[in-house]
Amino acid sequence: MADLDYQRIQAIEEYPFRWKKIIREWSGSYKDTLWLSYSANYLLNTFGVKWAIDPYSLFTRIGGGEQPEFANDLKPLQLVVFTHAHSDHLDLNLISALQHLPIKWVIPEFLVARIAETINLDPKNIIVPKTGETLRIGNLYLTAFKGLHIHGENGVPALGYLAEFDNKRWLFPGDTRSYNIELLPDFGKLDGVFAHLWLGKGAALEGHPPLLDDFCHFFSGFENTELIITHLREFGRQPEDFWDFHHYQLVRSHLRHINPNLKIIAALMGESIEL
Repeated sequence: MADLDYQRIQAIEEYPFRWKKIIREWSGSYKDTLWLSYSANYLLNTFGVKWAIDPYSLFTRIGGGEQPEFANDLKPLQLVVFTHAHSDHLDLNLISALQHLPIKWVIPEFLVARIAETINLDPKNIIVPKTGETLRIGNLYLTAFKGLHIHGENGVPALGYLAEFDNKRWLFPGDTRSYNIELLPDFGKLDGVFAHLWLGKGAALEGHPPLLDDFCHFFSGFENTELIITHLREFGRQPEDFWDFHHYQLVRSHLRHINPNLKIIAALMGESIEL
């Protein structure tokens, strides 16, 4: 626990600099690139569209610092996409700060009322996606599908998204708890997949977490050449649910035995990935 406390303190101290770096790079980028504003929260620039999936600030999750100037920093946003209601993905403070901007909001049906309770978004800018249907926003095509966020009696409804742009296809399954790939559509060939690391509830301190094999077989089952592993160092969690870089290395080692040709990368808060 002492090590986790130290990591939290360090993250709080570094976050203002990380945020400014992310915004500077994202605002000026012309390449297809993704940035992590938190553990599995993304700002993207793809083929001229600046958008976000579950945009989030570390200070919303654990406090410790003054929030960024969201409305000014994120002014270029054209589109915001939501996956589910968990408190490390739905940043109501950030959404509230952006509510007056001309942003398109892709909000799953099960989240519309939750957001409307406290935030007054322009109804004309709200898009409620239907699974299997493709939305077009500029040069970005988004197809929503039912996420696999329910594990036993735990979990909440969620959507994942297939993003297509610039002749590329990237999959965002979101937080996944049921590792049954047969429950997902056949996406065909993909450039890459984003995997949110989770190996079992309360199992992060175990040497061989119970869902290690399930995670690896699930994420080796897509037709992709690259796997980006995120949802590492989610500082709002306790040690038994805190997935860190050594868990990534454990997963990477197992995945290499299953699919030696798969390129596997870890991405942490503040980092960027070229798509």
